[in-house]
Amino acid sequence: MKQSGLFVETACKQACHGNHAPCGDKFLQQQFPAHGHTVVILSDGMGQGVKAHLLSTLTASIFMGMAGAPQSIEETARTVMQTLPVCRVRKISYSTFSIVDIDHRNDTIRLIEYDNPQAFLFRGTTPMEIERTAHPYPNLQTGRLQTFYTSRFTMQRGDRIVLTTDGVTQSGLGTDRYPFGWGRDNVARFLHDLLCRRPDITSAALARRLLDATVENDAGTPRDDISCAAIHIREPRLAMLCSCPPSLSQEIALLAERLRTFDGYRIVCGHLLAEQIARSWNVPLRQRLTSTDPELPPQWDIEGLDLVTEGLLTLSKVLEILQHYDETPTGRGPAYHICELLLASDRIEIVVGMRRSNTAIADTETLILRRKVLGAIAQTLETQFAKQVVTTYL
Repeated sequence: MKQSGLFVETACKQACHGNHAPCGDKFLQQQFPAHGHTVVILSDGMGQGVKAHLLSTLTASIFMGMAGAPQSIEETARTVMQTLPVCRVRKISYSTFSIVDIDHRNDTIRLIEYDNPQAFLFRGTTPMEIERTAHPYPNLQTGRLQTFYTSRFTMQRGDRIVLTTDGVTQSGLGTDRYPFGWGRDNVARFLHDLLCRRPDITSAALARRLLDATVENDAGTPRDDISCAAIHIREPRLAMLCSCPPSLSQEIALLAERLRTFDGYRIVCGHLLAEQIARSWNVPLRQRLTSTDPELPPQWDIEGLDLVTEGLLTLSKVLEILQHYDETPTGRGPAYHICELLLASDRIEIVVGMRRSNTAIADTETLILRRKVLGAIAQTLETQFAKQVVTTYL
């Protein structure tokens, strides 16, 4: 979510105990635009396999369901911990958890942690200590005293928060190198060294590097479920996707000026719109001779735009790629190039023109179909890729 000029980039990478699914850890993230919050939850279910998976999913889902409630985060934690089932033998909760609640209205981050390894905070590449407040309380189901911890601090541009389950800190347990496990101090040093070498590393790459190192400590076969979640507070990356010509000439001039001054990726889909933009800018529109995708027409080039393509056919393939991205994440051609630019962005503005080029029924149907495809692309980007999409009409 973007607010006060800051964006929250989040990623989680996981490995299963013994490399056998399902994972006993559960990671959830959700934006609450109406409340100005982003909530990230990492839960670790007791044991491994289906039982652990169900318990961690239950814990994370209950917390996420209560994320928009008016009570304080401490009250929410007590309520959920009283609700969770308890092991009859060990007399402890079946799940641990870490929660990050980011309030974009005042740039405040609140942490709540129960029995997971303590979160790591880096301000740029500098490790920071997080002051924690203990909240002991008697569990009514067991009569035992349990303690969860809360923290609160103001987020700054460049902050990184890393959450892990104990599969990370206990990796390598019993080996000559780490007889007592990798440990939190070693994990902190690993993260610090990585950030010093690659200060601009993405959250996904950071989580992947930490996961790979953890699995390596266990000689390639995880001895526990492993989760590495990384959060980065940074400037947002922007993209604007324009298709269908606007209805009036003055709107073309406005759109051309918006594209010219837009600070992000600029994509135009549709030959007629590309012609109008080039004419407004008084620059040539050059068509490439061949296409790298035999299913689609060649691209055009306009100085000042990152990508100019044909309209409906290309957008339809963009939608198909996004909807089946896990199966076909890479490829060649203008549709794949559009997907790369959109997925490399955080906030995407889709500008839809409403004008027909003539009164023919076929032209009207094409216009309606293109608007539907653009709407489906926006929905897919939001639901499958957690992108922020704003659609405007001209």
